[in-house]
Amino acid sequence: MKNDIQEHYDSIQIKKAMQDLHITKASELKEYNCVTLANKLRTGYNKLMIIRKLNDLGYLPSAENAISIYDIPMSRKMRNIFLRNGIVYLAQLSAYPREEILQFRNVGELAMSEIDTLCEKYGIQIRSLSPIKEAFSEFQFHKKIYPLFFRGNIFSVDDIRNKSAHDLYDICEQDYCLTMKTYYALRKNGVMLCGWNDQYLFEILPQYKSVRLFK
Repeated sequence: MKNDIQEHYDSIQIKKAMQDLHITKASELKEYNCVTLANKLRTGYNKLMIIRKLNDLGYLPSAENAISIYDIPMSRKMRNIFLRNGIVYLAQLSAYPREEILQFRNVGELAMSEIDTLCEKYGIQIRSLSPIKEAFSEFQFHKKIYPLFFRGNIFSVDDIRNKSAHDLYDICEQDYCLTMKTYYALRKNGVMLCGWNDQYLFEILPQYKSVRLFK
């Protein structure tokens, strides 16, 4: 990848973006498409330039619903709101719960109404955290877990039953303490996770010992 990118204009920004994502090989881009990569790249990068260059090089596939915000009519204010919040494809919004979009910079009721209209017109679904909170209302999770469950496509108890503790660790963005607390909340409510090829300490030790280790 390095030699190919060096031959292209503005390759320094592309290389820096890949370093931020710890991507060192072209094959590691196979798990992304232009929409999912756009959500991973931090705001401040010229996301469309990076994505189009990687696409031209054959490293990054397109997405069926990859509609650029420059290719559809919207107010100038709305386009600026999207850019300030790192949104260059409308489909990126599906990765965010409604509650989080409402916290985007400069998004109020009027802006949210325009977003809803655009998404309805182009078939983009925006979901809420409410179904997740309702499904796990008796679990007393830390509030941080609900957006993480959203990103991990965990919307019901059945969705988590086929996961292992290691899957939960990844869903919790490798936050060990949050994983441990969530694991115990699940177990307290009769939800046992699947096994995998190793075990975490909180799966082996009594709860009071596991918690004490990480205080």
